[in-house]
Amino acid sequence: MKTIVHKIRLKDVSQRLAFRDWVETTDYRACESLDSVVAFDVVEVSDSADAPFHFIEIIRLSSVEAFNVDMQTPLFQSLVSRFSEMADVVEEIEGERIGLGYTNLK
Repeated sequence: MKTIVHKIRLKDVSQRLAFRDWVETTDYRACESLDSVVAFDVVEVSDSADAPFHFIEIIRLSSVEAFNVDMQTPLFQSLVSRFSEMADVVEEIEGERIGLGYTNLK
């Protein structure tokens, strides 16, 4: 399974709560309509204005090809548009998950 990790820096750290709200109310919900996305998490790592990045997002995909198709949809493009108003991806890392991993979410 392909995993993509983005380091995200807010354009204006005072918009941190608005970004968090958008992630929870819009970004997470949109993933339900993207067939290629198996799992998606955003993690806040800093609220400091001078931090090199403020959030990371972890995207697990069924396939890169399917994700490329999803990225062309109006839904995905609307997410990119709103995201770009608030933040920038400062680094992208891609890799393959080893085995099934471990989850004990309750």
